[in-house]
Amino acid sequence: MSEEYDKRQWQAEQAARDAALEKEREKHRKARERSARNAKRKLERLKRTLESQGEISDFEGEFSESVLERIDEFGAAFADPQLGRPGDALSSAQKRVVAQMNRKVKDLKAKAKASPHTDNENEEERPRYDCRKPRSSFRSKRKPGWTPRVRQLDEDFEDAQTTSEVAEEVTIAEPSKNDVTPSRPPVGKPFLRLIKND
Repeated sequence: MSEEYDKRQWQAEQAARDAALEKEREKHRKARERSARNAKRKLERLKRTLESQGEISDFEGEFSESVLERIDEFGAAFADPQLGRPGDALSSAQKRVVAQMNRKVKDLKAKAKASPHTDNENEEERPRYDCRKPRSSFRSKRKPGWTPRVRQLDEDFEDAQTTSEVAEEVTIAEPSKNDVTPSRPPVGKPFLRLIKND
């Protein structure tokens, strides 16, 4: 009885593992198909745009035709797994070529937008528009930005220099006979003052 139970349990576990593996394979297959559709759509759009502008080169035309043909036939444009990721439709080198084509299309669109067609119009007749916003005469109600209260050390150094210069300029007067200046005790000997009581 226990052997039969173990066999059934193993079969149930194996069936669950197989179902999970099949679900993962289906997920990867759908991701590959989605990647192939996106790459094909993008490449067709780039090729159509470059052809309509007359800016497609021979290499770009042959490249896009061969890649589109391989994507239709095999679902990916490369077979060697070392050339790109397994779920991608284009290899890393093919992605670089597509990126260059995309950059070329963007540059052409920017150039067309920057210089509109002026075949029928004269430059003087076309009105000029200033895109800058006019400045308002009202001032901002906000307070000026907070500035920290910081002590300037340079000012302290200047004050010290000026006081030392003033001290040098003051002439020392000769002591007169009437001035009594207390004498200092010699250095290193204790100082003792005697006071007489009358």
